[in-house]
Amino acid sequence: MAQELWQIAKPFGRPRKFKTPKELWDAFIAYVEWAENNPITVGNERRQKQSAKRGEEKAQRKETAPRPYSLVAFRIHAGIKRDWATFAATYSKRSHDFCGVIQAIEESVRQQMVEQAMVGNYKENLVARINGISDSIKQEVKADVQARTSLSVGEAQAFLEELEKTI
Repeated sequence: MAQELWQIAKPFGRPRKFKTPKELWDAFIAYVEWAENNPITVGNERRQKQSAKRGEEKAQRKETAPRPYSLVAFRIHAGIKRDWATFAATYSKRSHDFCGVIQAIEESVRQQMVEQAMVGNYKENLVARINGISDSIKQEVKADVQARTSLSVGEAQAFLEELEKTI
């Protein structure tokens, strides 16, 4: 039977102290193993709606999908009570050895999300937003405009004559 994350979380008590980077890495490996052994069950809603439009019976189909890794889920699984940025900063200050493990955890989470999005298991736009990946085009429009506050009557007539010539 698959376990939900909240069923194995340790929400009470003092946060677990990771004395060595290996303890932190072992906690991450335990989370990854849990995530791999507990895929998400999803209903196939889109296919059900298309079948209903064609007049076919709605079949309640449940499928499993790989569980996405996330730093939030890892924190809950490992019993880390602080947000990830605070936790990472605190442990990085304690020992430089933690920096590599923290970076490896962050990159592993990102890599799994992006790879699963690339093969269609996750929504690409959501993964891109979560990981700060975006396709953006920066457009700049430059114009040489002279500011005029008012025109004299003669200037306005000359402008209108020039405008009529071009039309």
